[in-house]
Amino acid sequence: MIILNHPLVPAPTLTPISSKADIASTKAGEVVWFDYDLKLLRYCYDQQIPAAVGIDTIQEAVFANALGAKFVTMRLDLAKEVQKIAEHYLFDTKVIAMLDERLLHKAIEAGVDGVYLIKP
Repeated sequence: MIILNHPLVPAPTLTPISSKADIASTKAGEVVWFDYDLKLLRYCYDQQIPAAVGIDTIQEAVFANALGAKFVTMRLDLAKEVQKIAEHYLFDTKVIAMLDERLLHKAIEAGVDGVYLIKP
């Protein structure tokens, strides 16, 4: 399981952005992270910039995978649904549930690829 945003677990840094201009201020090795935006995702794909995308629907997950997103982040209930689709279609994109560390066991039970731990 991938564990993001834990101080003791090595993992890629997700750097929030909201536009192409924000990308210039990111550091090498960081993964840009933004709410679903098909044009921004296509830009990252064309420029080979690793991206994480916050999604709200299964359709957004499918498009994010098609455009090479490294991660899709979402609430746990949606992550359960998206994980099934990801396994069926052999997504390269990893399904990440955003949750409090106290709920980690629920993500483990759900079988999602990983978690982004939110501070309580």
